[in-house]
Amino acid sequence: MSIHVAEQLAAEQLEAIFLFDGDQLAREMLYSEFGAILDGFIPMPEYAGKAAKAVYVRINAHLCITAAVFFVVDFDERGMIERRWNVPLQQLADAASRGPDLGAGSIRLACFSQCPIEWQRGNLWDPQMQPGCNSFVLMRKAIKANRLGLIFKTAAADKAIAQEAERRSHTRKREQKLQEKLRLHYAQELRNRVAQVIKEQRLRITTLINLHKEKVQRLQQEHQQRLQTYQQTLNAHQQHVQELETRNQTLKESLGVQLQKIEGVREYFTHKLKAAQLGEGNQLRILQENFSLELEARVKVATTELQEKLDMREVELFYRHQQESSLRDEVAYLRQENASLLNHSGDHLLNRLNKAGINFVAFHPGAGNMTIGLDEMSRYLDNPGAFAAAKCGVSEAHYETWLQHNRTPVCAAIDHLGKTCGQTLVQIDSPMEFHPGESDRCEAHQSLLPQKTARIY
Repeated sequence: MSIHVAEQLAAEQLEAIFLFDGDQLAREMLYSEFGAILDGFIPMPEYAGKAAKAVYVRINAHLCITAAVFFVVDFDERGMIERRWNVPLQQLADAASRGPDLGAGSIRLACFSQCPIEWQRGNLWDPQMQPGCNSFVLMRKAIKANRLGLIFKTAAADKAIAQEAERRSHTRKREQKLQEKLRLHYAQELRNRVAQVIKEQRLRITTLINLHKEKVQRLQQEHQQRLQTYQQTLNAHQQHVQELETRNQTLKESLGVQLQKIEGVREYFTHKLKAAQLGEGNQLRILQENFSLELEARVKVATTELQEKLDMREVELFYRHQQESSLRDEVAYLRQENASLLNHSGDHLLNRLNKAGINFVAFHPGAGNMTIGLDEMSRYLDNPGAFAAAKCGVSEAHYETWLQHNRTPVCAAIDHLGKTCGQTLVQIDSPMEFHPGESDRCEAHQSLLPQKTARIY
């Protein structure tokens, strides 16, 4: 076969898209058909509101895969591809590193564990390489079956192959002289094949490591959430105990004051009774009546004063509730107005940037580079710290505590003199691995739970 014909066959390649449902191949289509879906001409109702795993492949004239990009595509409620979706499949395939051999030498492979464009890593996924559900085996069988009806211009190539076979039949003697070179060539091919197998195994190991990391991260997030729930419950109980102690102390003081008042009144009228007993019986009766009237009047006055104070407190609470309700309405209105101004101030420009495939990327410690969609821009601008904390899988308060530790990794414990310990600690790089009260404390001050509060008497 001439060099020109070989180059022609090598250059002739077709593009296709595979859609996966779980670990199984669900649908095949030509790249032109995918382009029509991407332009909004053809909907896919079966994927409405879902995120589908897909693979972009290049196929040569021998029905062998030469390049593959494992990407994720999002569909809206109508079955159309999200307008903000923008993954440069052909650019990723051109810049991809080498992958396994699927019949035409090492393919160009771009996936989550092997991404040539770092900020596109979140839009890719790793192929399955376990026996029985190997993604590469499924795609190779589908291409060999040629259900897409791929047609290549190979008539001239077949004629050239026949002529080349006839010419080789007359040049066997010359080929015998090249046996030594062929032996060396096959030895080199064997070494290349061994190197390729090693690379495939490394890729598989990397994929398994990423799966393990995802499981560990999910378990860490669940552990962190449970720990926060326990800490919040404990704080609530401690606050309730403190309130009961304060109320108990107030009641004790009030009871002491009332007892003193009653004792004083009792001594006063006892003294008057003793003095009256020395006089006449009529005077004693009058004093007794005066005692009863005066005691009733004092009780009535005290009751009236308490009732007036209670009414005043109720009026104050009523006006305070009205003020709080008015302030809440005003804050809600201001937030709504702020969100409306934010959504409409640069809406035209943001839509043009989004249609052009330009993404907004923000960097936050612990979260790294975050791609921010147009629908998430308002929430990010309202509270970047809360947005970054949600991306890290922790609360905003937890993220702020970790951020302080990340900036100054020292022990934050305060002794009885009010001084900070300040001992240098090992810096925790991930917010999910950071535990307040432990990660920001030295060994002498580590404590996840605060000390027990005093008992109520």
